[in-house]
Amino acid sequence: MNMLKSWKFWAVMAGITGLMGLFAFGFTKDPRKVPSPLVGKPAPGFSLVDINTGEQLSNETLKGTPYILNFWASWCVACRTEARVLEHAFQRYWKGQQLFRVIGIAIQDTPEKARAFARNFGKTYYLALDNESGDIALNYGLYGVPESFFVDAEGVIRYKEIGPVTPRSVEEIMVPVAKKLPYTVPE
Repeated sequence: MNMLKSWKFWAVMAGITGLMGLFAFGFTKDPRKVPSPLVGKPAPGFSLVDINTGEQLSNETLKGTPYILNFWASWCVACRTEARVLEHAFQRYWKGQQLFRVIGIAIQDTPEKARAFARNFGKTYYLALDNESGDIALNYGLYGVPESFFVDAEGVIRYKEIGPVTPRSVEEIMVPVAKKLPYTVPE
């Protein structure tokens, strides 16, 4: 039987072509532009233990304090650049002005690797691990790392940064959020 006359051949070819079209369409979309359904809503609950000090922290204890909730990992290349930006923000805006906190949650990591990464990149802000099943990351709908959520003093997520936090996003979004000023989300 001639393969080109078989309906099975053409069904498989149509399926492959459809899949290729779907993949091609997906590559035209920038995942950074995908809006988070959490923006404008209360931040999902979490309970953490600092990997260095053992200090416990939850979103309930943070009421009244704006914060950046950053998801990262020791194996994440983009997290290396971001580590310095977040440390600078922590030193300037929490240690210096008590304006907002910086909280890092390592996902799919071990305490030893997370601590080594933190030492290597000078992280001194609050650092914790997500649990083994990744419940906190799942509750926040993470696509990957790094991702950060800018949360106001009332516990409402005001912005989600997919990819490394930049000095610009800290200055133009988080600082106004913490000061309860208007801000514009970059397009």
